Amino acid sequence: MNKNRELNTIYKSLLYILLAALITGGMIPPSASADNGNVPPELQAKLFLTALTYDKNLEKKDTAELNIGLLYFPESAQSREEILNFSRTLEGFKDKKISGRSFHTVILTYEDNGGLKKKIVDEHIDVLFIARGVKQLVHEVLKVTQSEKILSCSSKAAYVTTCGVTMAVGLKENKPKIYLNLSSAKREGVDFSAKFLRVAEIVEKEESEVRSQESE
Repeated sequence: MNKNRELNTIYKSLLYILLAALITGGMIPPSASADNGNVPPELQAKLFLTALTYDKNLEKKDTAELNIGLLYFPESAQSREEILNFSRTLEGFKDKKISGRSFHTVILTYEDNGGLKKKIVDEHIDVLFIARGVKQLVHEVLKVTQSEKILSCSSKAAYVTTCGVTMAVGLKENKPKIYLNLSSAKREGVDFSAKFLRVAEIVEKEESEVRSQESE
């Protein structure tokens, strides 16, 4: 048991070094990022999965596998395409462990909060990644993540402030950043380690720190 704990500590220390290097590393060439200013998909997936390792609640879960829900809004073709692309990208990281566990992804379609809550319960979702959509619908989704106590994430950094999503990967001065809303994290029962908080960009809802470069 002690040996496993030691190995886990070493593993998380190495992940922390990787996470810090990715965030504080060099600039992303304009050609490598999407037109809307997003972090390239593979780097986004790597940062997203590494960040989950520092959620202490996920570490405590007594399950062999973590389930990540990928939610899109059917009214938007862009929303669906984003989730399909991110799902394919995550498939390339299937050998990555999150707190010693493998992960499984489930694509979910948003219809209403009742239906979403049922899907989250039935699929045992631990983390919900939310695609771009109408802000009002994102607000509705967050009512469910807060009531079910699961971590909300997005690729749209502005959602951390304008909607109250807990975590998002975005760009700041053309460098990748993980944005974190601690008030939202508290409402979802999420508890990130102090190490993670040192490398994340801490923001609050309605703060103007995160600016969206894309249209709604």
